[in-house]
Amino acid sequence: MRASPVPGDPVRLLVVDDSPSIRGVIRAMVEGDDGILIVGEAANGGEAVEMSRALRPGVILMDVQMPGMDGIEATERIMASDAAPIIAFSAFTWGGEAKASIEMLAAGALDVMTKPDLAAAGAVGDCSRVLRKKIRSASRVVVVRHLRRSAAAPRTRGVAADPSDGTCFEVLGVGASTGGPTALRELFSRLPAGFPIPILVVQHITAGFTAGFVDWLRQHTPLEVRIANAEDRALPGSILIAPEGRQLEALPGGAVRATSRRPRGVHLPSVDTLLSSLASAYGPKCIGALLTGMGSDGVEGLLDIRRGGGFTLAQDEGTCVVYGMPREAVRRGAVNRSMAPASMAGLLRRLADRSSRLEGAGRV
Repeated sequence: MRASPVPGDPVRLLVVDDSPSIRGVIRAMVEGDDGILIVGEAANGGEAVEMSRALRPGVILMDVQMPGMDGIEATERIMASDAAPIIAFSAFTWGGEAKASIEMLAAGALDVMTKPDLAAAGAVGDCSRVLRKKIRSASRVVVVRHLRRSAAAPRTRGVAADPSDGTCFEVLGVGASTGGPTALRELFSRLPAGFPIPILVVQHITAGFTAGFVDWLRQHTPLEVRIANAEDRALPGSILIAPEGRQLEALPGGAVRATSRRPRGVHLPSVDTLLSSLASAYGPKCIGALLTGMGSDGVEGLLDIRRGGGFTLAQDEGTCVVYGMPREAVRRGAVNRSMAPASMAGLLRRLADRSSRLEGAGRV
């Protein structure tokens, strides 16, 4: 683990891109900012791995598609040895590069953003403001080593006794932020096709990448995954993802709506809005889960579910990329149980099986 940045010192930035012109644009975007210092430039993933080890940057801005070693492989290698906060820098928000960007997030990158359109007036200035904000935010995250996927072993944890009050659960709401794609993959890849409890998800992700995230997630679960429509329904065997810039809310009877209502807090979509709507619509028959991420979005909603008699889960500290949202939920008393996403899947399967048996016996 790298040392935390010293307050007042500039963020040491390593820039990785095979295009000299893009590296020049990045230099121009951070030039004059006393809080950011470019300490090195790499033209491919192999150079990035070596320079990361030698320079120990505070943040790495990494291109996705590069000749030789791409951004995914470089991210895996860096996170397995000399872990550093990495921001994926993508040319496109669609197609293969968008999916590759999500793969970089799954490999350990903290964030993703698009490169500026050099032909568009004002685009570089707008991108510069966003980039500098993301660099500062990433520099404050304490990252830990990740085992590479080829060597990673499934985490197994002891699981406490399941809830025993005989509740027939009808819906699951999940919120995630930084590190969420990996956690969601771990959770949903272990649920069977036809999983009887509908799932609603808010994942904080940079605008433009939601569709790529959904396409990527479909490759890792047998469940149907899609972006929720303005008026929709939560159905068994399906995962509805909150659309960009809209709130995802549950209504009684399985109805779902995506609205442009003002955000609860700073996030749109908001985990709090989703989970609170589940508490209101389903009462004790809903489950809420809060996964890895910075901040506290989702804590109030999880509290609403627990106060209403529902069941609440949080990702454990040992498997979180950022133990922010779950930590705050535990601190506030919103969590019935903390566990790894893989263990959550096992628990949810048992709860779903029990709910199906109770429903079949007429004990709804």
